[in-house]
Amino acid sequence: MADVDAPDRSTEMAAEQLGGTVLDGGSCVVVDRHYEPHRSHGRRSIESCLPTIDAPIGLFDPRVTAHPGWCRRVVFFDIETTGLSGGAGTLAFLAGCGWFDDTGRFTVRQFFLAGPSGERPMLEALARVFDEASLLVTFNGRTFDVPFMETRWAFHRTEPPTGDLPHFDMLPPARRLWGRRDSARPAGEGCSLSALERRVLGFHRIDDVPGFEIPARYFQFLRTGDAARVDGVLEHNRHDLVSLAAVMSHALWLAREGPVACREPDEQFALGQVYERSGDLERAAGAYEMAAASGDATVAQPAWARLAVMHRRAGRHDEAAASWARVLETMPRGRRVPTPVEQHAIEALAIHHEHRARDLDRARGYAEALDAAVTGKRRLETERRLRRLARKQEGSERGRPAGLWHDPAES
Repeated sequence: MADVDAPDRSTEMAAEQLGGTVLDGGSCVVVDRHYEPHRSHGRRSIESCLPTIDAPIGLFDPRVTAHPGWCRRVVFFDIETTGLSGGAGTLAFLAGCGWFDDTGRFTVRQFFLAGPSGERPMLEALARVFDEASLLVTFNGRTFDVPFMETRWAFHRTEPPTGDLPHFDMLPPARRLWGRRDSARPAGEGCSLSALERRVLGFHRIDDVPGFEIPARYFQFLRTGDAARVDGVLEHNRHDLVSLAAVMSHALWLAREGPVACREPDEQFALGQVYERSGDLERAAGAYEMAAASGDATVAQPAWARLAVMHRRAGRHDEAAASWARVLETMPRGRRVPTPVEQHAIEALAIHHEHRARDLDRARGYAEALDAAVTGKRRLETERRLRRLARKQEGSERGRPAGLWHDPAES
């Protein structure tokens, strides 16, 4: 009698063509590739991507640092599926895992389904990899890869190994650092992993398989048994894993080194937001100041605005007013309609000069500029401010100290 667990000839041929071995128990091929420490991936070397315990990962996700040994064995994870619907008939036909060994070498282990019967052995093998992991790192895995795989474990009535495993999704930090000006960049230069590896790492793929072709190539393999149809898919997945490790490493390096390490003012501004969000206001101010000094109005204006807000919250009202004034100094000449951040600056200066500097003429000038720019409810508020300023100025001209004028409407 034939061994029901013995692989069929097509699985053995696929393993031979892909340079892998057949996993015991079904039609699943395991392919290992190793990347030596000195090898470069764009601007970064493989060994420089090794996560270390002092990496400021908590700036991006404080939940990770709740696990003191998070960097003991970081596993990078990415899957390729037969579709994005996630229905019962959708399979993750390729699951890739990557990790560093003690020498700094990066190992990529891929589980490829040569047939649907290999899914259960693949899930069992993945569970063994995850059981040894101290942190799982994905790119958009919190909303796709991990929930998708958990449905497959549930389908086979097994407990998912991801329940208690710390998970760091690199997509939200990438959007914070590099997603601010996506609309101003050429098509394809957004926050996809392939776009980030070009922009951030300086790495360019050659003859890469486009993502939309991947399911069709797998179905071609199932029809023909020719693993050459999917060899490029496995290479695509390997690139994704190495790039994920490199992009994460670069983000943590920037957060540690600070704005002086940034290549673009956009990065400096984004880093300031990361610091501010974590409560490190001193480093946030330094990053905003460097971004503001860039001369690029699209970055300088929001940088000065964030500095103004930080000064105001700290009670440094004169510094806040000076920062709001710098917002307006960067306003392009000839543009008559102020942007929302410029309107905010004008309003803040009107308030400052009315209530703190007691310079009613300047306050009225800012209020009139705002009145010409806004509509609706804000226009009504500005007109009310102008009437109040007029009464204050009238009282001052009659000998009343402007600072003691009381408008019942302000009560």
